[in-house]
Amino acid sequence: MNSTSDTSKKKNVPKHAEYVVDLAKKLADGTRPGVLATVDDRGRPHLRWMATLSMQDFPYLYTITAPDSRKIQHISQNPQVSWMFANEEMNVIVNIHGKARVADDFGKMQHVWKLLEDKSKAYFLSITTDPRGFAVIETEIEDIDCIVPKYDIKFHAVRADLGSCAPPPKNG
Repeated sequence: MNSTSDTSKKKNVPKHAEYVVDLAKKLADGTRPGVLATVDDRGRPHLRWMATLSMQDFPYLYTITAPDSRKIQHISQNPQVSWMFANEEMNVIVNIHGKARVADDFGKMQHVWKLLEDKSKAYFLSITTDPRGFAVIETEIEDIDCIVPKYDIKFHAVRADLGSCAPPPKNG
């Protein structure tokens, strides 16, 4: 590959990163479920549908769950998680990788609760006996892959590329 091609590719990185981030935000907007993957203490992966989501504070992805769920245990043992989202036609796939944590700050929990527009699929809320009610899982996004299998198109954006797409830090 010649240097002109290399230079051209480097110039397109921010453009591709913005495209990938925009797709991720659209697919993880809370109107469709995503799949969260965690790993248990034996190294086995666990995947589950998660429907109550927000990426309004990009590069953070938020969801809520029962405070005593196994995914909370998994994240406390291994914070590396993956998320998968797809459009309705299942022809655009976005994989988000990052480090998750359980937010225990009451202010953060209130903030996330307000961000989540549709809590109707948070079924655990009607059956939980845990007095805490819900837990917030905050994933700090480290990189995003976007795949369009039909055309063998793949984009990858790492955290360094995502910086220009992130909102400015909030004061206080």
